[in-house]
Amino acid sequence: MSESELYFYKGDEEVLQKIKDKPDEKTETALLKKIQDSFNKVLDGKNLSFLLGSGCSSYYLQNEEKEWEEIGIPTMAPLAKNFYANILTEDERKWLKTDVKLDIDSATFQNNLETFLGTLHSLIYFYETTNQSETAEFKQVKGIINKARNFLLEQCLNETKRGNETDIDLVNLYKMFYRKLLYRNANLPKPSIFTTNYDLYSEIALDSLGIHYVNGFSGGIKKYFNPTIFNYALAEKMDLSQGKWSVIDNFIYLYKIHGSINWVQDEEQTKLFRVREIQETTLENLTKKDVIMIHPTPLKQNASMGSPYSDLFREFQKRLMRNNNILITLGYSFSDEHINNLIYQAFTIPSFRLIVFGDFEKSDEIKKLKSLNDPRIWIVGGKLENKESLHYFKGFVEQILPDLSNDEIDDKIDNAIKTLFPR
Repeated sequence: MSESELYFYKGDEEVLQKIKDKPDEKTETALLKKIQDSFNKVLDGKNLSFLLGSGCSSYYLQNEEKEWEEIGIPTMAPLAKNFYANILTEDERKWLKTDVKLDIDSATFQNNLETFLGTLHSLIYFYETTNQSETAEFKQVKGIINKARNFLLEQCLNETKRGNETDIDLVNLYKMFYRKLLYRNANLPKPSIFTTNYDLYSEIALDSLGIHYVNGFSGGIKKYFNPTIFNYALAEKMDLSQGKWSVIDNFIYLYKIHGSINWVQDEEQTKLFRVREIQETTLENLTKKDVIMIHPTPLKQNASMGSPYSDLFREFQKRLMRNNNILITLGYSFSDEHINNLIYQAFTIPSFRLIVFGDFEKSDEIKKLKSLNDPRIWIVGGKLENKESLHYFKGFVEQILPDLSNDEIDDKIDNAIKTLFPR
């Protein structure tokens, strides 16, 4: 049997080193228990936040031919390579390089489709503000943006695999993540989930579990963005005579800071925030919409970053700046400078703690965090004996995130069903 290659750094201290140095205790079980024990204390922290990156929705399974097949959504680098190679035409690539001076083979764009899109939107803004919106160049850029938008929609909807439930293991993983979070102490503030993902796997899991969540939208038939709703909580009335309230247990705050495939720009004149959440999330329906909120569009609204993104990032900053806040990053490679800057600013708060599940050998930013030797920064990861990565979303949910009260709750559910529906 191969050995675990796990690591757990608190600043410059390798917490697992003492176990690794003892031959009789050099087992995966002992290493995992050490990480789990430390993380259990983290869950008791007052303010707990998670940042889910694109790695959380990327999921591979071996098919019948023993080949690894992507059943989830590729991360940004594979998405970019696929788009450049198979969606952009040769003429479009040449035109971008010669006329626009945008080389998709450069390091800036090669692994990041968001940077590519952001640059094109900046070009559109330039054309519009210099009265060039009728030019052939403007229309060419518009066409490429629409191609990229529809490509992202198709990839993030994952309709084929969603339709035949090929992605059921990924759905169940998200469900396990949110279900386990509910077992946190009910008297503590509800956790905040921030994600850069456009897909709907969080919403699918939360709806399936019957967990209530605030995502910034309010309304009935038409749901519009309203950031003030992040200040609300869903509560039940405990004492009618004294007006006592208690926040319900199954409640989550969800912040999609890069937008979502089911957000569209709406021209409803009576609304301050003209961003609407739609329920008919099919590719056929979404491609008919003029503006889909699936990526930040710098300069689009005469601001460095317009609503709803500015409001969502403000909420992210507010959460990070709370005393005794712990931020846990999963599937995030620290490739977004804007997000990184907000995280780094949080270190001005002495009680802030950052827990990174990631590979510091493959990310220069994570390696830089490790080099700070700050005990408030934990870096966890490595390979398990089965060669799966502990720092992947699957490894974290299955191996690290505790199932605190699962047996007790399952027993209560079974008892309730037997009582209500006796055979």
